[in-house]
Amino acid sequence: MCGAGGFIGSHLVSRLKREGLWVRGCDLKRPEFGETEADDFVVGDLRRLDVCRAVIDRPFDELYQFAADMGGAGYIFAGDHDADMMHDSAMIKNFFRRRPSQPT
Repeated sequence: MCGAGGFIGSHLVSRLKREGLWVRGCDLKRPEFGETEADDFVVGDLRRLDVCRAVIDRPFDELYQFAADMGGAGYIFAGDHDADMMHDSAMIKNFFRRRPSQPT
């Protein structure tokens, strides 16, 4: 679960755990409003390939990508950060499209 420290990601972790699944979470930070229910939680920057490789160290059935550059509606809708948000999202997506053993 990428973005497992955020509001949506942390709630989806809880839902998947209620369904009996093993969940690994990753985010720049742990959830702010309670302990994570993830079986494993990696604190790391998913814009870094080495972090992505450490997170995806085995085959997974599903990957959820909720990692995002968040700063509230004023940050997102101001228009000043659009390029940064798109760049970061594209980097994370492209890193996870590769298999961990593939070279950069």
